[in-house]
Amino acid sequence: MPISIIIPTFNRSASLQITLASLLALKSLSRDHEIIVVDNASTDDTQTVTEAAIKSAPNCIIRYYYEPIPGLLSGRHKGALESKCDILIYIDDDIDVDSGWLNAIEETFDDPQVHLVGGKNLPRYESPPPDWLEAFWYRDGPRSWCDYLSVLDFGEQPSEIDSLFIWGLNFSIRRKTLFDLGGFHPDYIPKPFECYQGNAETGLAWKAKAIGFKIVYQPKALIHHRIPTERLTLDYFERRNFLYGINDSYTTIRRNRGIKFDWKMQEPLPAARRLLRRIASRLSKDPYAAIKQKVHEAWIRGYLFHQKKAREDPELLEWVLRENYWDYRYGPFKI
Repeated sequence: MPISIIIPTFNRSASLQITLASLLALKSLSRDHEIIVVDNASTDDTQTVTEAAIKSAPNCIIRYYYEPIPGLLSGRHKGALESKCDILIYIDDDIDVDSGWLNAIEETFDDPQVHLVGGKNLPRYESPPPDWLEAFWYRDGPRSWCDYLSVLDFGEQPSEIDSLFIWGLNFSIRRKTLFDLGGFHPDYIPKPFECYQGNAETGLAWKAKAIGFKIVYQPKALIHHRIPTERLTLDYFERRNFLYGINDSYTTIRRNRGIKFDWKMQEPLPAARRLLRRIASRLSKDPYAAIKQKVHEAWIRGYLFHQKKAREDPELLEWVLRENYWDYRYGPFKI
């Protein structure tokens, strides 16, 4: 089965090198597959690392593309536009694939009704995680996940799942489906331009869900997500939730087809709610209540930040309301 494995990457050449080695170690990798590395304007030796991988594996198809528009959206769409295969697998540059990963995805797509496939995403911590991390894990019977770290384990049996649990570090989709659904939405826009952030693969997932596409969790499509120590900090979790706030503001504007007045999010009401939550967290028996409250406040800041920017900037509002983002130029990168 022809498959394109697409890796958007930015300034993480050492991590990319490990990920490429993990892919090239697959016995199932053949000339039916291609690996596409999309360099999102890196300033490190990403190109050199990719070229070394190409030379080390002459029997594999590895393509390198430089994409000057920063952000994960441009990397994902550049990869799709350059792909030559019917199945697209998106992975991050900080994962290791299991030996049976590729075969499991291929076999799942043997069912013509399947449109999206996700897998088991297990953490590989650089250092022992803090005790408070437990506050950000969700558990539902045999299923557990932590979206802040993009890790997920839904058990050992393949099953149909909600498309919202197919995450970008291990995201497989039929090429035709991707284009029919309009592609991805903006994601991981660099900080100076983060008002252009959107809801990433979530918007695509909602469209797939609304149509009723068959979406499968395949546990044998196993990857390990390498999690550095700096991601096991409250600063990182606050930053991540700030972006979630932007994502949710973006989603609200698109659903409303514009900006509508929301009295619940007007100051001083959010400030009053934050004060009440702080008081409640101090009185709570939950040992992590104060930490969760602090992270939640970052979401509020992100949401309000994006709402304000969209009200003030007609160009940003037009960006949010676009039908699709195949033209992924934005703001200062329009030319």
